[in-house]
Parts: sequence; structure tokens; C-alpha cells
Amino acid sequence: MGALFTIVVLGSGGAGCNLGGSTSSPPAQPTPPPPSPYPQQQGYPQQQGYPQQQGYPQQQGYPQQQGYPQQPAPQAPPAGAQRPLLPPLVGVPAQQQEVRQILAELVAALTPDNRAKVANIPMTFDPTYEVNAFAGCDERRQPFMAATAGILEAVDAISQTRATDELFGTKTYDAYCAQVLPQLSRSETARAALPMGIIPPNLGPDMRRWSRAREIFQEVMAFTMGHELAHHYLGHTGCANGQPMSSAPDPALLGRLLTRIPTFNQVAEAAADSSGAIDVLTAGRARRPQYAWSENGGVFLFDYFARIESAGGGGGPLTLLSPVQFLRTHPNPLGRIPLVQTVARTWRAQNPG
Repeated sequence: MGALFTIVVLGSGGAGCNLGGSTSSPPAQPTPPPPSPYPQQQGYPQQQGYPQQQGYPQQQGYPQQQGYPQQPAPQAPPAGAQRPLLPPLVGVPAQQQEVRQILAELVAALTPDNRAKVANIPMTFDPTYEVNAFAGCDERRQPFMAATAGILEAVDAISQTRATDELFGTKTYDAYCAQVLPQLSRSETARAALPMGIIPPNLGPDMRRWSRAREIFQEVMAFTMGHELAHHYLGHTGCANGQPMSSAPDPALLGRLLTRIPTFNQVAEAAADSSGAIDVLTAGRARRPQYAWSENGGVFLFDYFARIESAGGGGGPLTLLSPVQFLRTHPNPLGRIPLVQTVARTWRAQNPG
């Protein structure tokens, strides 16, 4: 009898997109980059208040929604927070090491029972450029975590554009989505990487921008890996039982493992979203006085996935034709942003401080 392979792929979801947005002109006099070493940041500029979200009812799985709603505004980082500037996160090796550190923090923040199931779980990186992350079991029924080169490119682009827009009031995220996502939704050879020219050249060197981009990269990847880690300790993969961990599978073998991808129902995906969000919030609070992760990583990630789906013609049966794996293997993505936001509000009410 052949070996059984179990792979759980990160799903998609989010709010509406506005792919026709224009890029606003950058400030005439941007802040020049400070010399190295990086000085204490004098706080991020005051963020405009976001409208309060209306409470969402308790959900069983994901709610059925008509069309794409307006993009919900994520919780802004604390205005005036005194945080040191982080050095730029440049290059694939640096990004991979950052993900490994993020995974270690997520595992450390779990309850003792769940931590025992996934302690020292190996992390591997798939060199393909599909935007994806997954939890799986190899031929020996050993659990592992994996992320593709494509998702690192995508999260880097999300981070750089959103950081630029936060600090300078630009529309670089919209410009990136309008240029890249239509091709990404239709072609298996398209890349999610940030094209040259999206970030105005006079803003690119600003060290505040690089520092904020690194915080966003951490937050989005924390939610990504928190979701996948939850599939393991919640028993969805069936192979993470606290056994001694072996090394991760050879990245060259991941394509063969991914040929058998089960379809998980909405309840399982909702559970992974909820548990992953709680893990991110718990790990984020433990990071203080560093930047504390929030649910924003999930909001940003699901908005990105929803924009890819919209760029490809919307959800429903058309999703099955998408070259993007998570759109082929998961139900309509709408509903996951309000679910994550509801979980976060409940967690904060139960864990004040």
C-alpha cells in the first residue's frame, strides 16, 4: 500500500478590492535616511482613526456574503510609539530566517498541551513561486511546515507597499495590486514580487519605511504560519502527536507530496483561523516592548487573497480555474476577515492589558 500524504494548504479570504486606484504624488521633501546604527524612532506619524466595526454574530464556519464588501480598515499601530528602527529585511536567506524565528515564537506561545504536539517541528522552504504555505506529513508520517518562495515575495510586496502608504499617504499597495495581481490570477508563471517603480524612488531609502515594512512582514507571516501550525495541533493533519521530530523533507520532494491535497471543510479552516489568530495575539503580547503582533497580519493577508480572486474574475466556480493553489482548493474566501477580527476582539476582552 502506498504511503499516505497529508497536506493542509493556507486558504484565502478577505474584503473587497479597488484595483483601479491611482498612486498619489509623494511628498516633496521626504525624510532622509538616518545614518547607521539605527537611532531610536521618534514614533510613527499620527494615524487617522478607523471607523469602528459593527459587531459580527457568532459564526459556524464562514458566512455567506454577496459580493465583495468595502475593505475593512485594520487596527493602526500605536501612534507615537517609541520603537527602535529595525534594519531592513533584504534577501531570501534573511526572510527565511525571519520565518523560522516567527515560528519559534508561535510555538512558545501555545498552551503546554499544544506546544508538546509541535515542539521543534521542522520548517522547509519550497523554491516554487506559487503563493502558498502549508502544513503536511511526509512518507514517514512526520509533520513539517512549509512556505514557498512565492509567498515570501508576496508578503514582502504587501509589507513594503503598506508601510509606504502608512507613512506617506501614498497608494502603492493599490498600484501593486493593479499591476501584478491580474497576471498572478491567470498565469502559473507570474511572480508576486514587487516591481521596480511602484515605490517612489525618493521614498525608498527612508529607514522608517524599511523598519515598518519589517514589522508588517513579521505580522503577516506570523498569521500565515499560525494558521498552518494550528492545522497540526488541532489534529487536522493527523501526524503531529508529540513524536520526536525528524528533519524537514527535501524541497525537491514537496511537489510530489502536494499532488494529494485533501479538501478541508469550512469549519476546519475557521478553527485554524481562530486558533492561529489567538496564537499570534498571545505571542505578540509576549514580544513587548517590541512591536506586538495583532490580527492585522490576517487582515492584510486575506485582503490580498481576495484581490487576487477579484482580479481573476471573482469567486464561485471560476475559482477552480485559477492557477493559484489556495483558490482552487478552498471555498469562497469572503468572511475570514470579520471572523479573525471577532476572535481578536473577544481575546482582548478576555485578556485586558
